[in-house]
Amino acid sequence: MIDRLQNLPAEKATLGSIIMDPTLIDEIDLILSPNDFSSVGHQEIYKALLDLRDRGETIDLVALTTELSRGKQLDAIGGVPYLTGLGSVVASAAAVDHHAGLVREAATIRKVFRYAESMRARVLNGDYETADELLNLAEEKVAEIRPNKRGGLQSVRDFILDHIAVIENTRLEGGGILGKSWGIPKIDLLTSGACGGQLIIIGARPSVGKTAFALKMARTAGLPAGSDPVGIFSLEMRKGDLLNRMLAAEAKIPLLKIRHNKMSEGEWEVFTQVSDKFYRSNILMEDKGRQALNEIVAESRALKRKHGKVGMILIDYLGLIGNKGRGRRNRNLNRDQEIGEYTGTLKELAKELDCPVVLLAQLNRDIEKGIVKRPNLSSLRESGNIEQDADVVAFLHRDDSEEYVNFATGEPISKVELIIAKNRDGSVGTVNLAFRRVFQEFIDWDMAPGRQVQEALNTGS
Repeated sequence: MIDRLQNLPAEKATLGSIIMDPTLIDEIDLILSPNDFSSVGHQEIYKALLDLRDRGETIDLVALTTELSRGKQLDAIGGVPYLTGLGSVVASAAAVDHHAGLVREAATIRKVFRYAESMRARVLNGDYETADELLNLAEEKVAEIRPNKRGGLQSVRDFILDHIAVIENTRLEGGGILGKSWGIPKIDLLTSGACGGQLIIIGARPSVGKTAFALKMARTAGLPAGSDPVGIFSLEMRKGDLLNRMLAAEAKIPLLKIRHNKMSEGEWEVFTQVSDKFYRSNILMEDKGRQALNEIVAESRALKRKHGKVGMILIDYLGLIGNKGRGRRNRNLNRDQEIGEYTGTLKELAKELDCPVVLLAQLNRDIEKGIVKRPNLSSLRESGNIEQDADVVAFLHRDDSEEYVNFATGEPISKVELIIAKNRDGSVGTVNLAFRRVFQEFIDWDMAPGRQVQEALNTGS
């Protein structure tokens, strides 16, 4: 048992492979963290290699020796002879994935062993309230410990049949979309749905309804029975507030009535029925506030590991993503470049998970001040590299002159344009929507209640 807690030959082979071929470090960084090495000396060597990489410096024995000397770690790891020996451990770096996998396996076994010991001590000491508490702790820890699975190059023959099956199913159903519905058929016609691997940016000024629109996408993707899981990362609003908005939109009950518990008996019955739909759904939420991108990526990957598939990832919003933790690239960046790294990473995540990643963004002050009347691709705040990473860029634009009141109910309704400004795999164009603010719901403008009456009044017919 003890021998399986570490694999020093695999650790040496992994480090030796990086020294032999420094280009492998990005690949190994996706598999291993420094703490995955059982030897403290190997941890320090790996940290030094990562630091050299992150600063954009050349990785070789001289640079590695200098880096370890600067940190006063060189003697502790065995000096220059030990580093030279690592470089000659392997004849070829071709098996580095295998070696790194062995290191990760041993690290996982150590984590399980240590956690099992801590849980045993907790039980023996009576340091818990209920069995459920212990089960929850165990589940959380297993989710943390379970290693990420990685993809790789794959022959077309391995996935073409599944790909054709998706298209065939759409054809048999009389045509339709290849991705998840946006919730509005006219938008689906332009985009063919929100497809796997796409990074979708939705931009708007504050209070136009971008969160409500994105939640409509999440509901459409995650509420039907058997749906793949939809992950919502709310960096601004509490998950209870988001849930209230989705319940109001789905039940067609005014949001304020839900918030203030002023529902009638009939509304309460509808509310409980809709609540049951959400209870049975596969929608998950996170509301930790400003969150580092690597945390969002890690939780999204864990969602894929747990369920096998992911239907959609929604992030609200780009401007609140933090930059805690060590990044994969040079951290000496301005805000535009940093935002570009975020969108680039999220595009990679969409491809890795094979699901759409929907990212909300605010517009720059030219739109807020009315200098530019209609948003365009340059309207995205800190938009340096956003456009090149996004597959779809859509803007919500409200014209206050198009607001009216449904005289039958007194409900105010706003006309909002969804402007598809970029669509890598489809058409661009504009779809007119009606925003029913009291319900936090978007619908097709042509289906807006009371609109025909309003138009008749306007024309005097």
